[in-house]
Amino acid sequence: MNRFKLTVSLVSLCCVFLLACATQVSAATSTIMISSVSPQPTLQQAIIDKLRRNPNLNLTQLQVHIDGNKIALYGQAATGFERALAQKFLENTQGIAIIENKMQVRN
Repeated sequence: MNRFKLTVSLVSLCCVFLLACATQVSAATSTIMISSVSPQPTLQQAIIDKLRRNPNLNLTQLQVHIDGNKIALYGQAATGFERALAQKFLENTQGIAIIENKMQVRN
């Protein structure tokens, strides 16, 4: 297999994996702390829904701070992948321009 075919296969596999993660619904209950300096209930609800639907995230330590169109994620993630996935799921949310991922990875 040449390098191009291998790259295409790897990218396709990653896309299928992310799509599978996005379509699964988590039955686990979790607590998300929300603090906001501007009243944007629809944006807050969109963020909460996106993060709760992802079964690969442990949201018990997560805090989301909203300031206009900028959000900051605080808390702890089990892995670096989980930390990055939390941010990735919020990147295409309408109304969010800046995402600051300040989550820590547990040892």
